[in-house]
Amino acid sequence: MLFGQNRETEDYFLKKAILGEREGFEYLVGTYQNLSYTIAFKICGNNEDAEEVVQDAFMKAFNALANFRSASKFSTWLYRIVYNTALTKKNTKRADNVELNEELDTERYLLDEKREINGLILSDRKKYIDLALAELPEEERMAITLHYMGEKSITEIAEILELGKSAIKMRLMRGRKKLEESLKDLLTDELKDL
Repeated sequence: MLFGQNRETEDYFLKKAILGEREGFEYLVGTYQNLSYTIAFKICGNNEDAEEVVQDAFMKAFNALANFRSASKFSTWLYRIVYNTALTKKNTKRADNVELNEELDTERYLLDEKREINGLILSDRKKYIDLALAELPEEERMAITLHYMGEKSITEIAEILELGKSAIKMRLMRGRKKLEESLKDLLTDELKDL
């Protein structure tokens, strides 16, 4: 995602996409695919489903571009589509695979994370943050992810998650507190193993 982009640039490429011009689509995908994937992955818990959700969400968004109202930012509108598509995917998969439960999804997620860690300090930080995030309830995890990784405002998060601003503030406050406690526990356990 390109941070600090201005609204004029987004509007320019959005108009190109509405007109069916490839350049507009490429810009929108290139700009918003990373956070879209992060949102989808945090909900679905695996790469395959997250990639499918992002692809489906972009297709839904592009098919509905003519109906997009500029009252909100395109990114806010798109991330709401990604969020809802991911929830639908997760719920559908859960219904199709009754034997899969959230614990298995979390274990698979944690195993994927362990495989990706290469021992670098930044990777270690990411690992612990991701492990701590995985322990949060879904709405707190999404609020934290959108606010800190996606640099979304409370207003935008409220719009994406379809919750009130006070609910978002509460989820951020609770999420930060739980993250702090979880990180302390994880690091204490890591130090014991040294």
